[in-house]
Amino acid sequence: MDKLICVGKNYSEHVQELAKLIGDSVPEKPVLFLKPPSVLVAASPPSDLSGSLALPFPEDRGAVHPECEIVIRLRSGGYRLSPEQALASMDAVTLGLDMTLRDVQSKIKKAGGPWEVSKIFPGSAVTGPWISLQEFPEFAETEFTFSVNGSVRQKGKGTQMSLSPAECIAYASEHFPLCAGDLVFTGTPAGVGPVQRHDRAELQWSDRLKYQVHWI
Repeated sequence: MDKLICVGKNYSEHVQELAKLIGDSVPEKPVLFLKPPSVLVAASPPSDLSGSLALPFPEDRGAVHPECEIVIRLRSGGYRLSPEQALASMDAVTLGLDMTLRDVQSKIKKAGGPWEVSKIFPGSAVTGPWISLQEFPEFAETEFTFSVNGSVRQKGKGTQMSLSPAECIAYASEHFPLCAGDLVFTGTPAGVGPVQRHDRAELQWSDRLKYQVHWI
C-alpha cells in the first residue's frame, strides 16, 4: 500500500449538508485528497468480524466527525486509467471511516488554507474486513448504514454517488499514479455528526458485513 485516496463531496445530499454546516462551496466535480497509511486502523486479521476496533479520540481539537464510506482496494495501479481499466483494477471492498476534525477544517477553509491537518491524525482512517468483488458483485446496489450508540446516522448506496467507484479510481488516476494495494475511500452520504470519547458505532452492509468501533 502506497497511499489512501479519498474522494470528497461525491454524494449530492452531503454536499448540500456541508454547505449549510460550514458554508462550504459546491464543486463542479468531487474533490480529492490523500492520507498516509500511518493513520489507518484496520480490522486485524483483515477477515475478523468479532470484537470492536478501538480508535484514538483526538483531544482538544474540536468536533470530531466520522464519515462512513465504501472503500475499494486496488489489485493493480496505473496512470490515467480508462473506466474499464479502473474497473479491472478493483480487488475487494469494505466499509470504512474517513475521520474529520470539523472545527479545524472549517477554520482553515475560511482562511483559504490547505485543510489536510483536519483529515490526517492517528486513527483518521478505518477499514473493516474485506470482501472480494467476486463474492459481492452487487456491492454498489446494496445499502449500507452507520449507527452511533444504536441510532442510525447515515444510509447510502454506491449507486447514489456522483462518480461511481470505478469512475472515482479513473478520476484519481488522472492526477497521480495509483499503486497496487492503494485504498480508495469513495465519499460519504449525508448525516455526518460528532462523536465523543467512549461512543460506540456500527458499520453494516446488509447481511454481508458488520463490525463495531469505539473511541478511547
